[in-house]
Amino acid sequence: MLRPGAIIVLAGLTLIASVAAAQNPPSQASLESAGFGVYQKACAVCHDGGDETAPAVDRLQALGRERILRALAAGGVMASRASSLSEAERGQVASFLTATPQRRTQLATAARNAAEAERTQQNFDYPIRRISDPRDRATEVPGAPSWAAPKLGAGPFEFESWEHRNLRAVVVTRGLDTPRAIEFLPNGDILVAERAGKLRIIKNGVLDPNPVAGMPQVAALGTATGFMDIIKHPDFARNGLLYLAYHKPAYGSFGFNVIYRARWNGSALVDGREIFVGDDVDSLYTRMVFGRDGKLYATIGAPGLGTDASINRAQLGQDYAGKILRFNDDGTIPDDNPFLRKLGYHPSIYTLGHRVNLGMTVNPTTGEIWVSEHGPNGGDELNILKAGGNYGWPVVHNGRYYGGEKISESGAREGFISPQIYFLPSIAPGNLIFYTGDKFPAWKGNIIMGAMRIGEAPRTGHLLRIVVNKDGGHVRSEMLMLDLHQRIRDVEQGPDGNIWFTTDEGEDSVLMRLEPGTVPPGSPR
Repeated sequence: MLRPGAIIVLAGLTLIASVAAAQNPPSQASLESAGFGVYQKACAVCHDGGDETAPAVDRLQALGRERILRALAAGGVMASRASSLSEAERGQVASFLTATPQRRTQLATAARNAAEAERTQQNFDYPIRRISDPRDRATEVPGAPSWAAPKLGAGPFEFESWEHRNLRAVVVTRGLDTPRAIEFLPNGDILVAERAGKLRIIKNGVLDPNPVAGMPQVAALGTATGFMDIIKHPDFARNGLLYLAYHKPAYGSFGFNVIYRARWNGSALVDGREIFVGDDVDSLYTRMVFGRDGKLYATIGAPGLGTDASINRAQLGQDYAGKILRFNDDGTIPDDNPFLRKLGYHPSIYTLGHRVNLGMTVNPTTGEIWVSEHGPNGGDELNILKAGGNYGWPVVHNGRYYGGEKISESGAREGFISPQIYFLPSIAPGNLIFYTGDKFPAWKGNIIMGAMRIGEAPRTGHLLRIVVNKDGGHVRSEMLMLDLHQRIRDVEQGPDGNIWFTTDEGEDSVLMRLEPGTVPPGSPR
């Protein structure tokens, strides 16, 4: 315990330090350097291209220091995002944002070199996607300005569609922060996975302000990392088991993909344990589903940007990136996995050659597992999983790199499985379902999928309905709710037979429900 005299001495030292700091303020260079660190931690995930509504750094610089500080202050347009930053950190990031382009490039180059040094020190045998390639960005085509989505009104929103005339979209819950997945519980409660690492619960349409207890630590390092998915065990009513997919911290600035199994006790996660941990970093999005065989299938996203050595990880058998994995429900390896006894492959691998899969579902008619897959600039896909199959990324693909360069001359080649359906231009596909309910009888057997933007353009998110034949071939399709201008990510069929979905609009994200409408066809809206 400190003596009273010691307290006086400490107070004096603190005063001396404060006076010294005031007399020797940090240099502009040190403020810019510290601000770059704050930017990487709190801002880069959106402003470096992860969110088309977020202005790029060059446009932020033009605002000037005072406008930036006002935006970050209480009551400013970025107040909520900046609430975790101290006053000093807000000043630092403003210094970085208003630095010259040459200075920002210098700081970014130093950070890339440091990341490469860290990779080498940790003995990763692949470059990380933070080491960019010139083809990832067009150099001769000017970048487009940001265009934020409009604020979603109170609703409900009544509209007509093609094969089911009368529809209504209802806002169920606001106040969600970047939700990645929802899961219905037998009592009607809804669990929501928020990217930053919180598990939320909605009871009777009301979002509990307190996060669910028992969540493990999550590393949210970018738009395709963090807390990604949550699903129930097929026998949840008996065993109460939930499965969570997320990234956990690794080596300071990296993250490992994790699948975590815990028991739901009615209000919290208990008895949790990791049943899978990836042994490589810089792998992306994970979605999960239980197949008809009772096995757990999980996607592990591959780097979609960077050098050849980075994106080619999807083709490497001893690398989890760009794979679909298959487990028993306890995380052990099934004895009929296709690569179980094949030298040079992780035994959990079921398929390979994927980019980033944000959707996964079981076809209720055939039992086949379908996945949605993000191409780069064009070439988004729907694929049907076949044991041991190679789906081509990045060797063959129908899309282009973001700079406009072709990935391959043809999207088909012997030895690779072509997509069941592909999309040109891109639609940024989210999760998908095969509709089986009675609320929309004309849609039975249709695919309903979230889409976040068309052709890289903001304000073009929608629900996509696809009619397929018995072989899964595309027959016709329809965009729904395009007029709401919201990015739509997770889609689920609720126990009530309605279609539930989340928007992906940061802190303005909502949970919505699509249900039969009440307005007679042809009536004024």
